[in-house]
Amino acid sequence: MEINSLFFISVVPAIVLYGIAKSGLGGSISLISVPLMTVVMPLQQALAIILPILIFSDMIAVYRFRKEFNLNILKLIVPFAAVGIIIGSLTFSFFSENLLKFIVGIMGFLFAGHYFLFKKEKTTPAKQNFLKGAICSAIAGFSSFCVHAGGTPTSLYLLPLRLKKEVYVGTRIIFFSCVNLIKLPLYIYLSMMNFDTLYQSISLFPLAIIGIFIGYKLLKIIEENLFYNILYALILLSSTKLIIDFI
Repeated sequence: MEINSLFFISVVPAIVLYGIAKSGLGGSISLISVPLMTVVMPLQQALAIILPILIFSDMIAVYRFRKEFNLNILKLIVPFAAVGIIIGSLTFSFFSENLLKFIVGIMGFLFAGHYFLFKKEKTTPAKQNFLKGAICSAIAGFSSFCVHAGGTPTSLYLLPLRLKKEVYVGTRIIFFSCVNLIKLPLYIYLSMMNFDTLYQSISLFPLAIIGIFIGYKLLKIIEENLFYNILYALILLSSTKLIIDFI
């Protein structure tokens, strides 16, 4: 991996954004991280480098939110995410990166657009729904395996529940910690990872720590309603970009 100007305008911000996402702030903005990294490397290499960074970051984030999560929600969404991951591993070669991003982009755009159009109706928390949770988490597992982009499908289920800010973040972090650990042996089995990509992951990990630190600081000072508005806005912006890129 050559260190040049392209590296600093693509890989560096991509890893920092993943760190910010791991803090719980703006998880869906990391949708643009993989496209940024593919400016200087193939998709499969980018995915292989990012996964250990996500797992290392998960360890830090899980410790921070170890007491703030919703176990009942996790019992539903983690198993179905595992199903989505397995499907992703079996069908990975049949889907193009652009098509997967476009599908995620459409979902996020419709979801966030509906929120802003009918915002007054969204102050009341939605009830947990088994079918919606199963479908969203399975899609999250699938898209997470293929392009590390499971944040938007997860938000489709979690955000309308209007959990307490810290509980939302903690639940999301533990969910993706499980998802990434399930993905790891499959990435190794499919020869997507090797010692070279692991070395690159370790070299880039300090950038993720910077992102986590930035995210934690911002999370402390953001009011809860503003927090949700920012998340929806980031989903809308990142989803719009994915759609435009496909077109």
